[in-house]
Amino acid sequence: MFKTALPDRQIHLDFHTSEHCQDVGAEFSEEQFAAMLKRGRVRSINFFAYCHHGWCYYPDAVRGLSHPQLRQDLVGGMLNVCRREGINAEIYITVGWNDKASREHPEWCVRSADGKFVNSPPEGHPDSPRPWGWKRMCLNTDYLQVVLDVTRDVLTRYRPNGIWYDITGETVCLCDKCRADMLAAGLNPENAADQKKFAAGVYANYLEATTKLVWGVDPSLTVYHNGSSLRARHDIYPFDSHIEIESLPTGGWGYDHFPPNARYFTALNDDLQVVGMTGKFHKSWGEFGGFKDPVALRYECAQIASLGCLTCTGDQLHPSGYMDPETYRVIGDAYAYLEEREDWLKGARPYSDVAILGTMEMFFSRTGQQAIQGAGKMLMELQVPHAVIDETMDFAPYRLIIMPDKGRLDHGVRDKLTRYLKNGGALLMSYESGVASDAWSFALDIGADCEGASPFDVEYLDVTDALSEGMVRSPVLLYQSGIKAKVRDADVLAHTIQPQFNRTYAHFCSHRNTPPGGQVDWPAALQKGRIIYLAHPIFSMYDAEGMRQHRQVVSNCLQRLYSQPLLQAALPSCGRSAVTWQATEKRHVLHFLYAAPVKRGAVEVIEDVVPLQDIAVSFRAKQQPRRVVLAPEGSDVPHQWQNGVLSFTLPKLVLAQLVAVEY
Repeated sequence: MFKTALPDRQIHLDFHTSEHCQDVGAEFSEEQFAAMLKRGRVRSINFFAYCHHGWCYYPDAVRGLSHPQLRQDLVGGMLNVCRREGINAEIYITVGWNDKASREHPEWCVRSADGKFVNSPPEGHPDSPRPWGWKRMCLNTDYLQVVLDVTRDVLTRYRPNGIWYDITGETVCLCDKCRADMLAAGLNPENAADQKKFAAGVYANYLEATTKLVWGVDPSLTVYHNGSSLRARHDIYPFDSHIEIESLPTGGWGYDHFPPNARYFTALNDDLQVVGMTGKFHKSWGEFGGFKDPVALRYECAQIASLGCLTCTGDQLHPSGYMDPETYRVIGDAYAYLEEREDWLKGARPYSDVAILGTMEMFFSRTGQQAIQGAGKMLMELQVPHAVIDETMDFAPYRLIIMPDKGRLDHGVRDKLTRYLKNGGALLMSYESGVASDAWSFALDIGADCEGASPFDVEYLDVTDALSEGMVRSPVLLYQSGIKAKVRDADVLAHTIQPQFNRTYAHFCSHRNTPPGGQVDWPAALQKGRIIYLAHPIFSMYDAEGMRQHRQVVSNCLQRLYSQPLLQAALPSCGRSAVTWQATEKRHVLHFLYAAPVKRGAVEVIEDVVPLQDIAVSFRAKQQPRRVVLAPEGSDVPHQWQNGVLSFTLPKLVLAQLVAVEY
């Protein structure tokens, strides 16, 4: 793991082509393929050998799997171009979905408890219109050998730069073989925990078999198993040469999905290359004729680069094999942004002194991940560069750690945080974070005693003067109740106000929540030294509801714990700021972006470029810079240096701008 040197500006070229399509690859030419890669400014491409329909795209494939309508060797032709042009070439192999194999070998398919196929639409007449539906394949059957045979065939024939496996992961299967093997292993097929344990073992066996095969041929080859970019899964990382985060903002992931995932994996290991995968489509994969606005793709590439990641754009080849020129015009426009700034992006690593800390349990639960997501949204909107870390990672680089909502502490994490605080760190916790994992008691000394969960359905926040900046002074609705606490020796920063009663079917007031009752029984926010504790799940609420007052409370807490921030930028909430460090060049690069996604139908669209003027910026630099310069423009930025803080005005921001701080 962590041994690759992948180039930037990548393409993931889907090609899932039915046997009902005629003359597959007939219009492919190496000259046209090369011309489109040049037009798109592409330096690496991942193209298909074995697709979801169950066909291979080269002649005489192992097991007779060549596409029946294939007119020429697409894999060989594309690889020839990549070698001539010096383009990195990885080859795609499907794993989890395979239409041909599922039809010919239904015993290889994943089954649910009732014996039905998984990932499949309702059965009907073959000619009736119905939604697509790949059947999930079980890797505890002979199907795994098919994947291994295709892999060996491709490696032997073509020797690409790497293998890219798709649709992988731990899938519970209750087919006849899995049931029998569970019983043989002393596991109960009817027990959910045993089902998951067995599925994990099947996946581990697949990872070991495929990776051993690839690296047995050549240890320098890249290997990636799509679906393995799961945070806090340290057990599966050794089977990947790098990490790829599939995150098409318009395809259901949204613009807030990629950043927290990128911030985790770039913090995991300094040698780890992380690839951010977006798409050229208006929506998502397989959308022929769907085009994202070039402005949106350019913004997405800038965002990926700002977080220290390589950029990959998804495309889908037409069955004819002809590469669409307009697609590569759009991609080329976006990749021009990266190419022009390559000197300031190469080898850059994210740089921050704030971290969102999730326990292992948080990363493995929906509610825990929602809390992390909400905290990340707040920090992005407040222009606070940050990392996302788990309990196994180093706390020392961070001046402030935020534990959102669900981080109950066992003895190990408690002791690690205690050492962190003794060494000068600061901690912002909320709701169950900071509560012991085995009891309703605070695991750290926050100056209060935990008295358990509130009995109310909603509550209200009443801030004191200490947290009043930007706040309304009326009670602010909290959509979820909090934790009761009795103060001993902490400063109360905000009070909890109870509702008059809990809302029920027969006991309610007006359309929504019961109004406040005026009783104040426990704190909503308190501080002891370098710890601030918020009693409610404010980060999860923000992820779900987005109330600005909730974000403002957190912002006011940050001012008390993090009074000298690394970076401040006077950007609107849709603005984004990040810092990277280029060790070889001895410079920080400040990244500023501004675009406002608009919801149209089910899609978040970026289209309008609104220039911003005269943005005040301050940056706590390592030392007095010798130069501050716009990149790639090369023009010097007038600046001031005082008490370790660099201050300047960014004259203009049009979608994205880099500022290099050179020492």
